[in-house]
Amino acid sequence: MSPRSPRRALWLGLLLAGGACGGGGARPDYTAEELEAAKAQLRDHIRLRTFEAGLTFGEEWVARVPDDAELRALYARQLAGWGLFRELHAQADTILSEDADDPWGLYVRALAYLAESEYSAASEPSLGAWEASPRPEFLAAHIESVRGRGAEHLLALFSTLDSATLAAPEILAMRAEIASQAQYELGDPTWADSSLVRYAEMRDRWPDHVDGYLRPAENLFRVNRAEEPLRLIEQAVSLAPGSVDARSLQWRFLAGSNLLSADERRPAVEASIAEFLDAAPESVRGLYAMAEAYRRLGDDGRATELDTRVVERAPQSLRATLIYQNEYQEAGDTMVRLYREEGRDSPAFRAQLEVVRDAVDRYLERPIYADRYRASAYTILFEALNSMVPVPAEPLAEAVRGFAAYERANPVNAFGIGVAAMVDHTPYAREAAEIARSGLQTVVDAVAMDRHLFRTEGEFEEQLRFQLSRVYDAMGWGYFKAGRIEDGRHVLERALAIEGRNREARYHIGQVYEHFADESEKSDAEAAVEWLDRAEDSYIAGLGSTRVGANPSQAAIEALYERRNGSRTGIEDYLATLDERDQIRRRERILESRVEAVGTYEPFRLPRLDGSLVDSADLEGRIGVLHFWGTWCGPCIVEMPEYQKFDLRYRDDPDVRVVSISNDASREVVEEYLARNGFDFQVLMDDGYVQRAGIGGWPTTWFVDRDGYVQFVKVGNTSKLDEEFSWRVEAIRETADRH
Repeated sequence: MSPRSPRRALWLGLLLAGGACGGGGARPDYTAEELEAAKAQLRDHIRLRTFEAGLTFGEEWVARVPDDAELRALYARQLAGWGLFRELHAQADTILSEDADDPWGLYVRALAYLAESEYSAASEPSLGAWEASPRPEFLAAHIESVRGRGAEHLLALFSTLDSATLAAPEILAMRAEIASQAQYELGDPTWADSSLVRYAEMRDRWPDHVDGYLRPAENLFRVNRAEEPLRLIEQAVSLAPGSVDARSLQWRFLAGSNLLSADERRPAVEASIAEFLDAAPESVRGLYAMAEAYRRLGDDGRATELDTRVVERAPQSLRATLIYQNEYQEAGDTMVRLYREEGRDSPAFRAQLEVVRDAVDRYLERPIYADRYRASAYTILFEALNSMVPVPAEPLAEAVRGFAAYERANPVNAFGIGVAAMVDHTPYAREAAEIARSGLQTVVDAVAMDRHLFRTEGEFEEQLRFQLSRVYDAMGWGYFKAGRIEDGRHVLERALAIEGRNREARYHIGQVYEHFADESEKSDAEAAVEWLDRAEDSYIAGLGSTRVGANPSQAAIEALYERRNGSRTGIEDYLATLDERDQIRRRERILESRVEAVGTYEPFRLPRLDGSLVDSADLEGRIGVLHFWGTWCGPCIVEMPEYQKFDLRYRDDPDVRVVSISNDASREVVEEYLARNGFDFQVLMDDGYVQRAGIGGWPTTWFVDRDGYVQFVKVGNTSKLDEEFSWRVEAIRETADRH
């Protein structure tokens, strides 16, 4: 029974006190039994994930019974299936306006925050709902809201629950999801098997609950385990032939599965679409899902026809907004591809920047579902404007303002990179500095939200320092360029105190020191020399960065040499000395990074591109280099020319085996990428091994000794891969030779 509001309770009391008054109001057009049956039917739609039919049915019943909080919450759950957080907030407002502590209203409020990925905001209302009325769906919402606290925290929470709660389908599903999360956080791949076991338990207890089939199928599909998800997807579809969620996953699988030939994929997808259309009412969500299916099949024409129907039917809807995004996202993808293939000076790349700019401008003029969907548009617009020559000042400033206002997924990009560009290319340095200052807490909150992704507190602290240093750097640079010299100096030095390897901060503080040298030259020549020495030291430290991309300290150190010596005579010898110093520093740092508590790795048996298998046992007695990457991973792609050189270096070395493991969904994608770029290193295809091995960052490389122990781990890319990878290999070889 749903909780009654005080106002409704009073109305019922007066009705009862008044006896059978004639003409006291219209009788309801439903019985109590019919209302309970309607609630049961809405729960069935949740169980089957048939949110399209559930939405229509729920709308009808909420119109008939507007004051029943439980009914309205069950209707709201259909909205959550669509991701409609705006409408969810409206439903929560309606319930809570009658009773601010109504657990159903608090639950709906939590669903709204979860739908817009505001997890911390969802925590309080979901917990309030659970404490007021311990229903499994309330607890499941709360668990989802606090997943960022880590698997260990949630596993401890599960240990406090009674057996009946633990056996509820919503909680069984969450237990399975947290087990999947634990494999990465705890560095134990056996948790992946625990997740599958928990889903199997859910299917045994609740065989008619679609999540028991669909969620594990999606997890298996994500890690390229081809045959296992097919059976689960087929079972989900048989239970709920009209579920967009079940059909969408089936279409994704059929369109990209290696189990079907290219000629078999489209007929299989279209047969499933025909079955879906017979089973489900037409909805914008269904039309959108079908458009995505045709897009995966390469039929952009049919996809566009379906997109047009969505926009005509609901131009301000969430799905219409996602369709509007396609234009600028495709333009942005082309921009990135042209940059990689032809370089930033190519005419095609330069022309594409204007295409991106126009596409984003059109998007921002459309009826967008919610402001949060402006974030990626401003991100891509900023990237395009910041690549133009010259950079247009006013449009860039406006883009950074929008970037900072809406970007929450990776706010360091807005408050660090974006602000620094605004300082460099616009007359709004002071405003830019204040934007950076305003974003400090946002950056801290974003990193904290992902705390569960870090295996150790040290890794979390390192990432937090890196991001805060970027924001402090942008802020300090803004103050300096705005004429607040001392403020700029102190903030930049703070950026370096937080993270000394920040190459942009090294360059910027060097510029500040040169400014102080300029001011001191006429009055205190000795002080001027000291400031220039400090600038030189800062630039040299900045040269130690191996991050991909132009290093501003390179040009700065050359200009400083010319300033101090009156010409460039002898600069080659000077720079060579710096290169040698840099090599020594980097090699020392790499050798110091050797794993302290060495361990073995998960064995594998993976297929080459030609289908033949490679067994990890083949590495026994040899030094192994296992490189995990994917064509979808930008940082991976950037370092591939260096990886090709490294592979060639050791290809004929009988003591070393270099192994590349791709996480791409199909062999065709990898083969096309290798052929296009002229690479010929051997590639193995992931079959779920990446998940079992606990790979959480891309690219990742393991350096394994002859006994199978991982001695070095490198996460992330490097511009000097060949050199730095070979240092690790030779260090392992030297250690083995000494023993």
